Amino acid sequence: MKSGEISETLLQEDNPTRAFVVDAVASGRRHIPLEVNPALASLSALLVESGKNELVIRFTAPQSATQGNGVVGGGTLANMLDLAMAIGVLSQLKPGHTCATISLTVNMQSAGQEGQFIAVAGVDRVGRQIAFAHAKLYDAERSRLIASATSSLAVIRVRP
Repeated sequence: MKSGEISETLLQEDNPTRAFVVDAVASGRRHIPLEVNPALASLSALLVESGKNELVIRFTAPQSATQGNGVVGGGTLANMLDLAMAIGVLSQLKPGHTCATISLTVNMQSAGQEGQFIAVAGVDRVGRQIAFAHAKLYDAERSRLIASATSSLAVIRVRP
């Protein structure tokens, strides 16, 4: 195999979301749609920017995620936070690895209305078996904190 080539076996044994996010972060690109998996696509996730230990992701809560009064359900808000932290951890994993949430603590601060939200996610530590992350979810203007969360994620090998 020549330098710069990736074996077909390695591509098949990697998490496509991890590979996509790592490439996006490494290239420094901004405003990248995260349509690489259905969970992210369902919330119109967009990687706004990334730094060494922080990712900013915009989500859009559809009208179908509201409780009838325009307030987005807590499960949808928790899902945004969980996805943001998982993307943060994936951005730091090596090829052939992925992660799965094993513990999630969410604290709601304010009601979120239908529309856009900004998640700011950070990775505290990535170990061989467990990673730790945190995130805050804001309204579209980042003027109001909607919710915050912490999570532990299992670091696992991708199954072929």
